Amino acid sequence: MNTAIHTIPTVEIAQWPSVDYAPHFAGIVEKAEVAIRRIGEIIDAGYTLSGAISFGKDSSVILVLMIEAIKRRVDAGIQVPTCYVSHSNTLVENPAMDTYTEAMLVELEAYVQRHGLPVEVVKVTPSITSSFAYSSIGRGKLPVFAGASRACSIDWKLRPQQKALKQILATLQNPGDLVTLLGTRFSESATRGNNMRGRGENATDLVPTEGGGYTCSVIAEWEVTDVWELLMACEGRRNGPYRTYVEDFSWCLELYKDANEGLCAIITGDGGNRASCGSRHGCWNCTSTGDRDKSMEAMIDSAPEKHGHLDGVNQLRNFLIQTRWDMSRREILGRKVSEAGHFGVGPTNYSADMRRELLRYLLTLDVLEEERAEAHDAAMFRGDITDGGLEMIQSLRGITFQHITPKQLIAIDFAWSLSHGFGHAFPALREWYEIRVLGKRYPIPPLEAVQKSGVPAMCWYPIPEGEGPAYEEGLQDAFIAAANREQYPSRPPMRTIRDRYQGKPRQVVYYEEADEMEIDAAEATLFVEAFDEERYLVSQSFPAWDSAKIYLNHGLIKLGRGKAADYDELARRAQYWSRVQRRLGGDDLGEYLMANAITDAEHKRLLEALAPAQAEEPQGGQVYDLFA
Repeated sequence: MNTAIHTIPTVEIAQWPSVDYAPHFAGIVEKAEVAIRRIGEIIDAGYTLSGAISFGKDSSVILVLMIEAIKRRVDAGIQVPTCYVSHSNTLVENPAMDTYTEAMLVELEAYVQRHGLPVEVVKVTPSITSSFAYSSIGRGKLPVFAGASRACSIDWKLRPQQKALKQILATLQNPGDLVTLLGTRFSESATRGNNMRGRGENATDLVPTEGGGYTCSVIAEWEVTDVWELLMACEGRRNGPYRTYVEDFSWCLELYKDANEGLCAIITGDGGNRASCGSRHGCWNCTSTGDRDKSMEAMIDSAPEKHGHLDGVNQLRNFLIQTRWDMSRREILGRKVSEAGHFGVGPTNYSADMRRELLRYLLTLDVLEEERAEAHDAAMFRGDITDGGLEMIQSLRGITFQHITPKQLIAIDFAWSLSHGFGHAFPALREWYEIRVLGKRYPIPPLEAVQKSGVPAMCWYPIPEGEGPAYEEGLQDAFIAAANREQYPSRPPMRTIRDRYQGKPRQVVYYEEADEMEIDAAEATLFVEAFDEERYLVSQSFPAWDSAKIYLNHGLIKLGRGKAADYDELARRAQYWSRVQRRLGGDDLGEYLMANAITDAEHKRLLEALAPAQAEEPQGGQVYDLFA
């Protein structure tokens, strides 16, 4: 651990607001000044300061206090090391909140530049492989339903911010230990308070984190009324004591009010409609909240003129809930080969048909939102919209959400290309073309929720002798290798990986690597926009996995370092199931596998019989399990 260097400012720093303020703000000023002084002590002690900001009410208070502490030092002529404000966009945020946070980021960046503050804004998003678009729409991973572990908040928010800040600190010559300011409060809920006490959090101490560095919850003792009073104290029209990156927080207050059936957020306090992760405005696809997203429904019902366009988004979220227990929407094809040479068969992830259906709904919602934005902006410029005020008009200006960007579409297409059930090359791009160009639309159907039932037990399909993924070509392609010698003479025509089954070198299509999967957003946009009628028609003549090879060979997708064998295995598995399906003709593959499978109990007996023989064999050998 780096030892923080304690510094003594050589110039007196303002210890109180520099403006005259209304007397009724005296109480909140006293509390705020305690927090500002503590933040200043952290800066003066030589730590690297950051704030994890979502622009909800609590993190907005943290940002106000943090900016005030920094600004006072800058105004006093004291050199302050660069501080950081990190914001994570999950890419599935409530669109109304997403519009708000983007506006706040613009205001913040303009403010720190205008006042010469050493503050750098760090905007992060989840990795491609952990994003909802790739993991659920692409790979078929089920959403986080109620009762399951909420790993999404870690994968989509915490880890991206931690990674970005670590990369920044690695570039600094003498960084102090990182201290991240949090907006957590004991009074938010009993659960939150107990968790905070378990971690040793309070308003002054620095709490070590597992990933290194510390956190500090400077408003841990505040009540919700203190939070709103501080935000109101930033408004000059109220003769408030503080001036900050926005003139007032009325937009923030309105969002909380709309999410609570039009009731004032100051009155509802820490109660009201909340997402399961504790956020007032959760992700649009959050399925942890149960049957309804009360927050979004309240926004739509209480202010339809502002939030009515989110109804389709809420319908899709409800569709995920209603189909949770519909096993006909699950894939039953095996995802691993056991030591006994059997494929597991049973409902796991979303099926190919379900993933295709979800993409169609999302693409349709994106097109409808573009049409709404175009009509709204035209009416605004004509002067036809006069009701609702400037804030409402501006909040609806332009496209407020786009679920599937070109980059995400390419990621989904790559995942589908390595999955069974997608019959042609570029399967996701074909859906995009039919909706965007051919004009197809897929409204979300009203459904009755499928009642909870037991998940069918796993059974096991025996792989016939001489068959299985080990015999498939995977990402091998002799034609592409031959063409590469002419088209790309300066690079190897193929790459070499270790065979998942035989453990020996295996040549596959050329690919590039990065620390994790990467897709260049600009290149993805150009590729998608170039998908025209000719490519749409030609793609029908090639299998799905050919498009994955094209993405890799041309470098549009870079694989995570050392992961190429994983994707080769995915391709081989998809090819094997396609081979079995062709042999069956029109018969249902799932029914065939179930009819020819053995029970889980029978499979366990096979494994038990193999155990003595395996114990005598040397360690190593073939690797069977992948993405179990």
